[in-house]
Amino acid sequence: MPSTYRLHASGARKRRPRAPAPGVVLTDPDDAGALESVRRFAEERLAPHQRPARYLVTDDLPRGVMGKVLKHRLAARLSAGPAATTTTTTTTTAATDPESRALFLRLMTEPLDDPSPVYRELRERAGALLTEDGTLVLSRYRDVDAALRHRALGKSDEWLRLQLGVVSEDVLRPVMELMQRSMILSNPPDHTRLRRLVSSAFTGRHVEGLRAVVTRRTDELLAALAAEPGADFKERVAVPLPIDTIAELLGIPAGDRAGLIPVIHDLGLLMEPAADAAALTRGAQAQVDLAAYFTGLLARKRAEPADDLLSRMAGSHEEGALDETEMIATALLLFGAGNTPTANLLGNGLCALLDHPEQLDRLRARPELIPDAVEEMLRFDSPAQFDAHSVLEPVTLAGVELAPGDRVMTLLGAANHDPERFADPDTFDIERGGAGHLSFAAGIHFCLGAHLSRLQTEVFFGRLLSGYREITLTEPPERHPGLGNRGYRRIPLALAP
Repeated sequence: MPSTYRLHASGARKRRPRAPAPGVVLTDPDDAGALESVRRFAEERLAPHQRPARYLVTDDLPRGVMGKVLKHRLAARLSAGPAATTTTTTTTTAATDPESRALFLRLMTEPLDDPSPVYRELRERAGALLTEDGTLVLSRYRDVDAALRHRALGKSDEWLRLQLGVVSEDVLRPVMELMQRSMILSNPPDHTRLRRLVSSAFTGRHVEGLRAVVTRRTDELLAALAAEPGADFKERVAVPLPIDTIAELLGIPAGDRAGLIPVIHDLGLLMEPAADAAALTRGAQAQVDLAAYFTGLLARKRAEPADDLLSRMAGSHEEGALDETEMIATALLLFGAGNTPTANLLGNGLCALLDHPEQLDRLRARPELIPDAVEEMLRFDSPAQFDAHSVLEPVTLAGVELAPGDRVMTLLGAANHDPERFADPDTFDIERGGAGHLSFAAGIHFCLGAHLSRLQTEVFFGRLLSGYREITLTEPPERHPGLGNRGYRRIPLALAP
């Protein structure tokens, strides 16, 4: 699948217009910021003529079914209407009442099977909330979308220090030393440099090259699960599939992968707001263990390079190349972010379909809806429910004056269920159209692995629905507690052709 698309905005006429020039080159069809630029280009170009905009997708699009899917996806996003502005703030006044603060605390600390009712109450009571420690919490779509793109907001280690405040300094120090060199906590120009050096491995074109590998591995895992009715779908399919995929891309030997699964599980504890000191210490030790593993693996890649991302990172001599610490931090980030969220997306999406059998039947009958169904899975029950930001320069948001170092939390899950943006948001509808969810964030920190996660999820549901007529829960699934990595701990499943 290509990574570059050329879009032209033209006025709707009775006769077919010639493609206007200039066009807009869009390098990521799922980057809402770039799509907003296309819309603004159309508005500026066509407003003087009072013509509605339409969009022509040309160049580089593949022929056949995938070309049609891409064209449909682009059209849906472009037609969804302009996103919230990133240059102005809303007129909302932040709430400070104890009841609203208690709702937010409940979200962060209680294991909720369905957070949607709490999100709804928080949005209605306090779409913008100022907590006792001065954190601004945003839950309405327009505010969350604007904050994700606002240049006054960025990343820092302040949130991680707060999260790990209950552990000893000896435990905290190695975690911070690595995380501070990772793109997840960096801002331009460092973030731009770090992302540029690895982004080529995650373009649509490169990711599409993994389709055959993902398909073959999906078939193997599903066949093994079908042979053991009642086995745990998470353990047998949802976890190993993305681990094998990101490991293949990075160049992690097949023999090492199974042993890394429990380490990755423990690493995710660092992102859980309700984790206690013992869990956070396990997470910190997991990071130390993974850092040691990648140190050794990178050394082997220098000695015996292969056609994989770690070899390219280790052997790079271009200007701005990653140093040793940055390579280890990047490998940790890509490996961790490349599997746990996708594993949860597979589980969340499967359970959503099983909870809505009419949607499952519709998807089986119309497999061309799978890309849209994946977008609805992401919106309806996103693995990423919130994102944390630090203020980089003075700004006023939701009527609150913020200074550098202040904190902002965006509730992605709440924004994805905002009725001002999505009609009937608590309904799971695979024909919704897929445009506009914030599950991959937005702006410069838009998820680097979005293409890869979508590919695996689309392939998985395509192979599952085409190969198995009976998909049955043998026991109620068990939720993983907490919002940091929203998903299921166990999904006992039986499959039959």
